[in-house]
Amino acid sequence: MDLYIRLIINSLCITALLVSLKAVATDDAYLKMLEGEAEEASLDKSGQLKDAEPINKNSTDGITKTNWTWEGDLEGDALPPSLAQDEFATVLKQHFYGSFVFYRKLSSIDQQTVYYHYTKSSSADLDSIRQDILDHLKR
Repeated sequence: MDLYIRLIINSLCITALLVSLKAVATDDAYLKMLEGEAEEASLDKSGQLKDAEPINKNSTDGITKTNWTWEGDLEGDALPPSLAQDEFATVLKQHFYGSFVFYRKLSSIDQQTVYYHYTKSSSADLDSIRQDILDHLKR
């Protein structure tokens, strides 16, 4: 009788272990990228984010439009239609900074491809743009 109880307990333990391993393996790729970015972040003495490559509005980072801001309203999580590529990057930077950080990491060809998909999309929703950025980062 004790043998059966031990077998049942061992089976339950193994099942619990396998279920927990499966849950870890299904983590979202976007979440993993965000966690990686957060690990690289550091704060200065005043508690402000220290950026290895500071980006300010008066300097160009190579992909955004200098001294330009989107004056219109954003409808939910959709970007305004008909933006130029540097304006597209600037709107991402100003309103969806996390997505902009990953967009900035893409090669210029991949950035152009993401922008092209944005121009061809009828809704320009942020979820599809983010997924497009992630797909290019995974390559």
